[in-house]
Amino acid sequence: MINATMERRGFLKGIAAIGAAAGAATLAGCASPSTTANAAKGDATTASAAGTGRSWEIVPESIDEGSVSETIDADVVVIGAGMAGAAAFMHAAEAGANTVIIEKRDSISGRGLDFAAVDTKVQKAAGITIDKGQLVNDLVKSSGYKADGSLLKLWADHSGPIFDRLIDMTVADGGEVMLGSGSAASAGAEDFATRTYPTDHMFGGLVEGPCALIERMMKAGEDAGGQSYFKMKAEQLLKDDDRIVAVYATDADGNTVKINAAKGVVLATGDYGSNQEMVEAWCPLAAGAEGSVYPDSTANTGDGINMAMWVGAAIQPGAHAAMIHPIFGGGALSAASNLKVNSDGVRFCNENTTLPGISNMYLTSKGHKVWAIFDSNFEEQMPKMSPLSNYNNNTAGPLTAMFSSGAADPANPPSHSEVVEYCLEDGSTVKGDTIAELAAAIDVPTDALEATVARYNELVEAGVDEDFGKDAADLQPIVQGPFYASALTAKVLVIASGLNVDSQMQVLSRDGDPIEGLYAVGNVMGNFFANDYPICAPGLSHGRCLTLGALLGKAIATGNRLGE
Repeated sequence: MINATMERRGFLKGIAAIGAAAGAATLAGCASPSTTANAAKGDATTASAAGTGRSWEIVPESIDEGSVSETIDADVVVIGAGMAGAAAFMHAAEAGANTVIIEKRDSISGRGLDFAAVDTKVQKAAGITIDKGQLVNDLVKSSGYKADGSLLKLWADHSGPIFDRLIDMTVADGGEVMLGSGSAASAGAEDFATRTYPTDHMFGGLVEGPCALIERMMKAGEDAGGQSYFKMKAEQLLKDDDRIVAVYATDADGNTVKINAAKGVVLATGDYGSNQEMVEAWCPLAAGAEGSVYPDSTANTGDGINMAMWVGAAIQPGAHAAMIHPIFGGGALSAASNLKVNSDGVRFCNENTTLPGISNMYLTSKGHKVWAIFDSNFEEQMPKMSPLSNYNNNTAGPLTAMFSSGAADPANPPSHSEVVEYCLEDGSTVKGDTIAELAAAIDVPTDALEATVARYNELVEAGVDEDFGKDAADLQPIVQGPFYASALTAKVLVIASGLNVDSQMQVLSRDGDPIEGLYAVGNVMGNFFANDYPICAPGLSHGRCLTLGALLGKAIATGNRLGE
């Protein structure tokens, strides 16, 4: 059965699954992975500890051909059995290529909740239409014109039919596909920075949905003749003249395996969020986050980037995009568009913004101290606030922690008052009978906070935010004690930038030339996102993995250009 809509209760069940799975530290993979003996080989820490430089700058000794214990011949070799790798594997095999996929861990790797697409059968059944041109333009603008619009357009133009196939596979397997909840909350916003589109789909719950989807793609690839190898860690790429022709890997027993790739090698090795050296070099803002939502240190270690750069590849230019959300923590209503103040007790922005904007408030503020301020009328005020404010509040912050710990049931979501009481107990929210008492509780200057609240109330009374331009609906008075302050926080989900690629997803050299036979897809691929992960197309990280992975697998197998 395909559901065209999704009620808030169902959505909150999905959020509960996020919390439960994260609490069990299983989100980095669909099954608990076992670390192979060679899992750390090539990691940044190895080179750093030796004091010889950064991992991607130190080219290791070439693997001796004489050490190879087994050789496997293939047309297409995919490295990484995650969302993007499984899609490439399936479509390459189905297009007739002799396809091999290898994975260093003992399981496929899936996580997350939403999957973005345009013009799917589920959207059509719900009467949803999306202006693809405007959406692609919004995405390019969101990146500060650093993202490659041709890659974004490939996703927008081809995600519909690719998703329809996956929807059919899911339904045939007894699953259901639903539209996400809340993505259309601000679809009509005039400001592109806060505009979102109803792109998100859910293939079941948080863990079982993504993993079941990957398993279906893996099975389809194997049914088409593809071969999969787990506990097989890629170590080096073999370059013959100017072309990548093979992959050297290590199996679970420590043996060296050579896998020839007549048509191409696809890097689908995930992001580099667990490689601190790479984070500090290319996405330093992420280093200031309060940890990771997916804390498995054996995954997303930058292996694919290392291997590619050892053969002359370049990293994506410009600012890298991290998906950092105010999730799994923070105080009550901290993600809503209430007054925000920094450690000086001063307001510094328009609080009605997307989740990345909220996270950036935290990441760029002195000492990572940001507080949401509101008064005792919050139950009455919240329903009056903008759809974006309520969407943010319902999808981030302490609700996830409450569902994860069992403190709340998503089938009977807690009231705002119950969330406040929960956060008062854990200390992420504090209160004071006066603004002066509140200032003392959060250790900000009393006179500054009193002046800030007084000015804010003047703007509320006027109905116009002359200071930062916030919507009138989100200007709610702070006059009735007791008064509350909730701490803001932010955690990393993924770093969605990587290797420099062209419009055909060929990895580029440091001179800007394509490296023949080498491709990247998913989070190891750059140029699809920049600066921040945009919220205007919820689920886009997964959506681009599925869509571009499928297009790339078929293109390499057939020798055609992407989308042909």
